[in-house]
Amino acid sequence: MVDNDVAPHHGVRCVNVNGSNISPQSIGKLFFTANQLELASSTSLSIVDSSISQTPLINVRRLVVNDVIGGLEYLLDSLMLPHLKYIRATVLTLFVAFARRSNQMKTLDSVDQLVIYDQFNDNEKSFCLKHWYLVLDVLPRLRTLLIQIHSPACASIGLAELFLNYIRRTIRSPLTLFSFGFTHPDEKHNKESFIKYLGERFRTEYSFVYLTSINERNLDMWM
Repeated sequence: MVDNDVAPHHGVRCVNVNGSNISPQSIGKLFFTANQLELASSTSLSIVDSSISQTPLINVRRLVVNDVIGGLEYLLDSLMLPHLKYIRATVLTLFVAFARRSNQMKTLDSVDQLVIYDQFNDNEKSFCLKHWYLVLDVLPRLRTLLIQIHSPACASIGLAELFLNYIRRTIRSPLTLFSFGFTHPDEKHNKESFIKYLGERFRTEYSFVYLTSINERNLDMWM
């Protein structure tokens, strides 16, 4: 594509990448006007020559990725996507990518919207709080946090405490919208108790919560 100059250079707003050993630099070169990047599950990214200075994808604002992608850490180092605002991904996807970054202490301050969920797998019956801790530590400036849990198992109360602690740590730049929901009907009683506990703790500790919507498996809060 590069040699034959057949890829469109103008007008492309969303790029869906599906292939192995794709160079992030080539994406930026061929589709420099794109503002949304979607990575298919079969995709892997690689730096062809680490000695070549990487060209940032300066126009990309939205990143969508639904599986663990080899080389995703190349994008999520805050240099390749300097203006990234929105991420939609699984918690495992982001945990692996963030853990593989060369500088794991670097936060992504530009990102203010996160849509995150566990794997679409009915066999997923456990929650690794370490994954959630690391992901939220890297994204300290969220204004919108949307969480969906598809596992038939109920999350532990430790996950509720993690969300409460996140709000506490980001009090100077608080969330505007927090949404949490279970999609699987199993463990109905436990999930109702989890939602009730989370909602009561939010209302007790944070006076800036001005609107709440709550039902058996979902909690939405506007702040």
